Amino acid sequence: MIPTRSRAGLFGLPATFFGFVAAFAFSDIGDSFRVLALDLWYFELTAGREGARLTLLLATVLPALFLAPVAGAVADRFDLRTVFIVTTALRGILSFGLAAAAAAGGPGIHSTVLVAAAAIAGVFFASSAFVFVPRLVQRDMLPRANGILESTTWALASVGPALGAGAYAMWGPAPSFAVDGVSFLVTAALFARILPKTTDAESSTPARRRARIRLGVDALASTVRGIPPAARYLAGHRFALGLLLASYGVTITAGTNAYALIFLVSDDLRLPSEVLGLVLSWNGIVAVIAALTVGFVVRRSRMPLVFVVCLALFAVAQVVMGAAPNVTVLLVGVALSALVNAPYNIAVTTLFQTSIDDQFLGRVEGLDTAVESLLRIAVLLGAAAVVTLWGARAAVIASAGVAMILLVAGVLLMARRRAAATDAGRR
Repeated sequence: MIPTRSRAGLFGLPATFFGFVAAFAFSDIGDSFRVLALDLWYFELTAGREGARLTLLLATVLPALFLAPVAGAVADRFDLRTVFIVTTALRGILSFGLAAAAAAGGPGIHSTVLVAAAAIAGVFFASSAFVFVPRLVQRDMLPRANGILESTTWALASVGPALGAGAYAMWGPAPSFAVDGVSFLVTAALFARILPKTTDAESSTPARRRARIRLGVDALASTVRGIPPAARYLAGHRFALGLLLASYGVTITAGTNAYALIFLVSDDLRLPSEVLGLVLSWNGIVAVIAALTVGFVVRRSRMPLVFVVCLALFAVAQVVMGAAPNVTVLLVGVALSALVNAPYNIAVTTLFQTSIDDQFLGRVEGLDTAVESLLRIAVLLGAAAVVTLWGARAAVIASAGVAMILLVAGVLLMARRRAAATDAGRR
């Protein structure tokens, strides 16, 4: 396993954390190219745009629905270094497969299978990364660590989509997929070099390998058996349940935007679909400042307030985007969403990591991801229906109303947990 809560260094965080951030950032560069290229490739080179868009997004969501609980349990019990290296290298190989498919023609079943396979690897990587940070840094440093991760992600997101849109316009999707493949393979090499090996990983005799395989099978069976206790733990944790319920409003708005925003740009505002890349880059530029500010300035005790305010502003941003008469107003809505997106992510991640017991963290995160994936599937199907019947504007604005309902319900549940804790303290 990765060493836990290493000695503090720069900004009160261990050197291993910054090595992880550097490797993570490098993969994000290529990933932003791939995501935008996939969006434009499926949107422009298929006859039924609505169906193609839905197929692409479902291919990225369905794996998490079925595998997230297992991935979270694996993160609780298996060597994180190995998970990082294997999943990252696999995603790089699959991206090269997408480059070959794009060079040969338009998207189809083969490319969708590659997208789904990459999503499977991504589920296991994401669960392990979520567990890795709180094991490595002190709890009081989690807002700062998550702020650095978030700001790094958004900094790269401010560059990648614009460059990806330019690359797509000039050369098509294949170069973007190839860039993503290279970035993942380099990242896997960085993980192998930066993250320390476990002692057991040095043994290579056939007997030791067979023993490790048997232990792995037993551990996997134990891992699956560990999911029901985590579900019971979560069911009795009102604060975490309220936190997750409120956060699903973002799942709804983000899922709606993932499907509808490209239609809003292309059909309602009558702009080239490549403009989506510029919109996403603008989103990243604004989010960098917000992520750094919250991560370094806001105390952990203020995170619940940040969480609630950000969720409310998300709904406002959705209304602005949905009603935008031109690209300028659309960018205002995107900017507002970006300003609260990074602080929201830092707040919800920090609150989740600090409210859940360490022994259940990976499994509870996996259960949350599975529920969120199921919800995203429903959102994508609903967004597709609304866009087809009433247009993208209606879908974006309606998502704001649903998000506000979930926010109120979640806050009430969180407040009941806090009130119960206060009453218990008085006794």
